[in-house]
Amino acid sequence: MKIDEKKLKEANLDKEKIKKMKDKVKKDYEGKSEDELMEELKKISKKIDNKDNILKKLKPLLNKKQQEKLDKITKELNK
Repeated sequence: MKIDEKKLKEANLDKEKIKKMKDKVKKDYEGKSEDELMEELKKISKKIDNKDNILKKLKPLLNKKQQEKLDKITKELNK
């Protein structure tokens, strides 16, 4: 995913932190199936208190297709 500089600035997010997070996620989860990733997200999301705020900041950085995927994932996590 390409990082949009303008959207990062508007969301008040640090590009370097986003890049480090992106690299770590790629290293840890590359090659896993969608089902494996969903199970991992379910475990992780239970430990995050402010996930709604995080998603609010993240969503505008995504394109329409990515936003739709994020909505689908969020719906699944909230079951």
